Amino acid sequence: MKIIILILTVLSVSYENISAKDYILEQQGKRILVKEHIYSKTDNLKVFKLEGTFKDNAGNFGETNSIVNVITINNVVEKLEASNELIYNENIRAYNTAKRANNELKQGVGQWHFTYASKSINAIINSDCLYSIRYYNDNFLTLAKCNIPEKAFEQIKSIIK
Repeated sequence: MKIIILILTVLSVSYENISAKDYILEQQGKRILVKEHIYSKTDNLKVFKLEGTFKDNAGNFGETNSIVNVITINNVVEKLEASNELIYNENIRAYNTAKRANNELKQGVGQWHFTYASKSINAIINSDCLYSIRYYNDNFLTLAKCNIPEKAFEQIKSIIK
């Protein structure tokens, strides 16, 4: 019985790898402070918006924007959450949420999870990504590697350029 379970597990993992596609996104733009609550010299809440452009490995180029909440306690970022919007040609949209755990905050890496998308690219919903973000003054650069279904990649690739 253990052997059967092991074989089924290996086959399901292998199938996922065969039916998945790497989707690479690069974003860049400006970081804008929207609101700040200063609780003390060491504790605060900041809300930023990120606005810019993106390109992907399917040949698309579009606009991106994000709403980012950052909680700092004792001068250390304790929590970071964001909602990101990608706007492709023909007003096709995809949305993901971003989170970074405490051990990822200083490294500038985290995870995205696609939550909503236009009907024409809806196969991307529930896909996950690893991303890295760097800041220079008020500019940002993000690179993300997503593991999406082959169908989602084909949908994204078929967006009219």
